[in-house]
This record gives sequence, structure tokens and C-alpha cells, in this order.
Amino acid sequence: MASGFGKRYGTNKLITEFRGEPLYLHGLLSLQKAAKLLEKTEKINCQLILISQYERVLSGSVEQVPEAERFFNEDSDQGITASIKLGTEVAWDNADAYLYFVADQPCMAGETIARFVSEFMKSKKGIGCVCAKGHRGSPNIFRRRYKKELLALEGDQGGRQIMQKYPQEIWMMEVDERELKDIDQPADLTALRLELENT
Repeated sequence: MASGFGKRYGTNKLITEFRGEPLYLHGLLSLQKAAKLLEKTEKINCQLILISQYERVLSGSVEQVPEAERFFNEDSDQGITASIKLGTEVAWDNADAYLYFVADQPCMAGETIARFVSEFMKSKKGIGCVCAKGHRGSPNIFRRRYKKELLALEGDQGGRQIMQKYPQEIWMMEVDERELKDIDQPADLTALRLELENT
């Protein structure tokens, strides 16, 4: 999901350069890698969908991730909920689950996403999220039985509304804290660059 306004960042953070690529592309490439791993090792077919209000984001990744289906989000002023609803609407009718991932977490590894999906699908739970030291983050995943509720979401709370309604249905997987780091302002990107240089 790459439709945010980045108001705290000051400019369009999604196209800000990070390690030689636009910020959003790191997450998209991780999703691509996860999809390939899941198809190869688990025989799980994945549909890769890119939602954005920015034409530059939609067109800028065609060469690296040609298999992604791209959709313009004309309701981006409604926040993350609009991206969730649009992604759910255009997903395969027979999808077993829907995974949502934001575009400003450049350190989330494709291997981590693949393991998250694989282990979640083997669980009996209906909702999954990654976490680090008790702090939940993205990606999140919902089984098909929540489709109607995902399409009925309102406001800018995203899937949290459904998680609050069904806390007993949540399955969590611990990940490295760095993988959950998101970029909200330039200082976050500077700090992450320094951290990676020193490791």
C-alpha cells in the first residue's frame, strides 16, 4: 500500500532514495521475493497488488516487478482504509487470505514475509500480524471470512478495528525489531542509514 501523503515527512517520502532505490520499492521487492518463495516451497499462489495515488510509484516499478497488478487509489484522502478496501476488492475471488503491507518499511525481508504467511496459514487463527517486543506492525493478514468486514471499514484505523473486535483470533509472529521500522520523517531515514552503516 503506497498511497500515504507523508505529511510528517514534508515531501513524498515514497520516492525518496534509500540504498539506491526509491523507498517504496524495497517493500515491493520483498513482497515479490516472498511470493516466489511461497509458490516454490509451499505451493501457495500469490497475487501481488500495488495500490497508490502516485503515478510515479505505479509506473516506476514495472521493470523490476512486472507481475504486480497496479491500481490507482482515488480515495487516498480517506487514509489507509481506502487502500485496504481497494486491494480487497480487486483481489482474486477465491483468495484464502489477504495480506496488507505498507510501503515505508524498507527493512522487512522477503524471507520474513514468506515465513509469516506460511506459519499463519498453518495456524487455526483468522488474523495474523508481526510484532517485535510486543509492538505490532505490518504486514497483517486476514482470512477470507473477514472480507465483508474489510470492505466495510471506515475511518483511518485500518484493520485495527477488526483486530479489536476479535482479539482471540489474532496470531502473532515475532520479528527483528529493525524490520518493523517505518519512515515517518527525514530523521527516521537518517537514523536508519546510520544504524545500517554501523552493523
